[in-house]
Amino acid sequence: MDNRIRLQQHKYTVVSPIVAQRWLSQTPACETDSECCQLNQSRAELAALERALAISQQQLADARRQIESLNATRKTLEQQLLESNENYRQALHCAHHDELTGLPNRVLLLDRLQQAMAQADRQQRPVALLFIDLDEFKNINDELGHAAGDQLLKEVAERLSACLRCGDTACRYGGDEFLVLLGEVDADRSVAAVIEKIQSQLAETCSIKGKPVAISASIGAAIYHHDGQSSLDLLNRADSAMYRAKKLKLSQTIN
Repeated sequence: MDNRIRLQQHKYTVVSPIVAQRWLSQTPACETDSECCQLNQSRAELAALERALAISQQQLADARRQIESLNATRKTLEQQLLESNENYRQALHCAHHDELTGLPNRVLLLDRLQQAMAQADRQQRPVALLFIDLDEFKNINDELGHAAGDQLLKEVAERLSACLRCGDTACRYGGDEFLVLLGEVDADRSVAAVIEKIQSQLAETCSIKGKPVAISASIGAAIYHHDGQSSLDLLNRADSAMYRAKKLKLSQTIN
């Protein structure tokens, strides 16, 4: 079969440009104007196909590079999102926890107190708030330094946390003052038991800078439904009870 006829039969078949060029180069000179016209048309179609193929290959390469770029951008954005979430989590934790002891701060404590009081209204179960002030803490700062005082505050925070149930909250209110929120207390007797447990835990001597240090605290308690109708009332009453306990302790020491 003549090469020109073979090329015409495969005109709409996808062949490689090298094969097509080989077929055209092997085609003898055309004998008539019609054959020359058909040959030129075949060559023009081949050239157009080659250009279209080159464009398609370039578009494919561009698309692959764009996909790679988008994947890289996606990974970068995912990493930035993870970092943003972690930064937000850390910022939220810092906003609601004491930097030194890691305990909830007064903002978080007051929020939990509001929730506990609302739950107490629904369940008719008392909520207790303890106000704790360390005795003679200033002397420790003066004698051993502020670093020793900070170490002591951390020790107190750990001991307070060890005394509480899962649903209770210990808070560093400021300086050497701490608050403890007791949810769903049964009666005044259970509050007294927690106070006794805290006093016992704090009374154990600890080592600060290699020196034995004894801790004591004055503790006042207020019970919701009995001692106030708002979180501020409860806090003030617990504070007043703490000062009465401290004054009583001082009077007993003098006597």
